[in-house]
Amino acid sequence: MNILLTGGTGFIGSHLLRALLKKNYSVTLLKRSISDTWRITDCLNSIVNIDIDAVPSISSIFSNNHFEMVIHLAGAYIKHHTSEQDIDKLNESNLTFPSELLECAVKNGVQYVINTGTFFEYAPSNDKISETSTIKPYNYYAATKVAFEKILKDYSIRHDLKAITLKLFSPYGEKDTKKVIPLIINSLLHNIRLDLKENNQKLSFTYIEDIVAAYLKAITFLQSNSYQQYETFNIGSSKSYSVQEIAESLIDISNKKNSSVHWPIKSIKNDKHISVMCDSTKAQNILHWKAEVDIREGLKRTFESYK
Repeated sequence: MNILLTGGTGFIGSHLLRALLKKNYSVTLLKRSISDTWRITDCLNSIVNIDIDAVPSISSIFSNNHFEMVIHLAGAYIKHHTSEQDIDKLNESNLTFPSELLECAVKNGVQYVINTGTFFEYAPSNDKISETSTIKPYNYYAATKVAFEKILKDYSIRHDLKAITLKLFSPYGEKDTKKVIPLIINSLLHNIRLDLKENNQKLSFTYIEDIVAAYLKAITFLQSNSYQQYETFNIGSSKSYSVQEIAESLIDISNKKNSSVHWPIKSIKNDKHISVMCDSTKAQNILHWKAEVDIREGLKRTFESYK
């Protein structure tokens, strides 16, 4: 099968790219010319590269290639937008570009689309978060992800396109760079003081190997004769952990007696505690997927890769 992949130079996309190549899929990577390919240097000779800013239009990409599937991981993330330029960037990357890509895919006979969503689309809850939980985007970024998913669902229904969205819960692992786990590991390896903020929230940290397995299961599911309509699936561990618990595990794994990682003493007051916990029952029942790598093993593998 010939797959068009966006976001393949990023953390999740680079791991997925390797998995697709191991499965002998033909992969065309759609990226920007300025994208840093350090994560996939060893894969570049095995794929077709297309720089989106070097082609006359998105439609021209499809005129010269026959893609059966589009896997969309690319996107812009800004936690808290502060300007009109931020809004323009989020709209262009997370709405305009994927919508144009989707239009061209439909016009050129693409049969399957896998879209990537986020748990930030859901309202915070102390209950497990399922696909029927309340949608209340955390920020403008999450709002754009919700908006595109509605567009994708509409295209799926009107054009008989087999499409799904995988909503990911706190991915972590090797080759990640900007989240809290890499910050903690960097602090421990280089003895750089890191002061963590007080945060009672727990998250469903999910190891990258399990995240990639969900995409592979999704490919199999989309190609099955039983698939009839648009679906969304929560992809995440059924257990949740605080950043402090993650830090304590990494300190233990590192064998550091005097840790450079510090967190504030918790307030005596009974602060509001929110635990973001993924309910992946639907993915287990339909995709036959569940998170297999426990947090200790995943953190150990991640730490060793950085070391």
